[in-house]
Amino acid sequence: MPDTAVAEMTVENGIATITMTRPKQRNAFTQELQDFLSSKVKEIAGRTDIDVVIITGSGGSFSGGGDIKGMLKNQPKEGQPGADYRKRIYAINDWIQRLRNLEVPVIAAVDGAAYGGGFSLALCADFILCSPTARFCSVFCRIGAVPDCGIMYVLPRMIGLQRAKEIMYTGRPIPAEEAKEIGLAFAIHPAEELAEAALTLAKRLQPASRKTFALTKRITNQTFELDSQTLLEMEAAAQEICFTTDYNKDAVARFTRKEPLLFNWES
Repeated sequence: MPDTAVAEMTVENGIATITMTRPKQRNAFTQELQDFLSSKVKEIAGRTDIDVVIITGSGGSFSGGGDIKGMLKNQPKEGQPGADYRKRIYAINDWIQRLRNLEVPVIAAVDGAAYGGGFSLALCADFILCSPTARFCSVFCRIGAVPDCGIMYVLPRMIGLQRAKEIMYTGRPIPAEEAKEIGLAFAIHPAEELAEAALTLAKRLQPASRKTFALTKRITNQTFELDSQTLLEMEAAAQEICFTTDYNKDAVARFTRKEPLLFNWES
């Protein structure tokens, strides 16, 4: 892949790693990067040989957020409607939602800045691992813009409405320790160990039943929108599916024979 590439994806032993590769530009959330991520999300969703996805940046930065120079270049002229902006946001929302609902575990490994769209991208992950230098910032208010890329949906559900409002209203950076304390980050690792920590977590999740994980993720991602009875009905339907899988039958047989299970978090 040429040096000018905005990102790259590698797949090894069932684990896909997407790395943003323009650290000098702080892996800016350019249209090129968005197009790359959109295409890879679509590709991953259609593949059966990928069990876990890791998203990370390079050069000590996750993503510094939007490409401000690109925004200035594409600003509508006076009197010109801003409908194109809305279309671009709709396009982003489409693949962001698909990324958030990928039926495999998604891990974000955040070193350095996760600002604006980069912050929203990290929030698509099931688990956010970060380095001590990680900073999360809903920077949109600084340029007179509203938080986008799904952050207004995900952040309040992750850390509570009042904390989310404070983060979005002020645009202040959230350091790694605070991010972990409020439930934004799952764990903190030294920068030089972050990639290995993400890979270790991916390998620990990998032996789980793909169908079971997909159903669990689909349902829990809707928890705050559904009433208890609907959730119970969805659980029952999902359980009916799971109990018919070869994975479940094998696990039950292993358990009755007192053999090690394929998926055992403790081991």
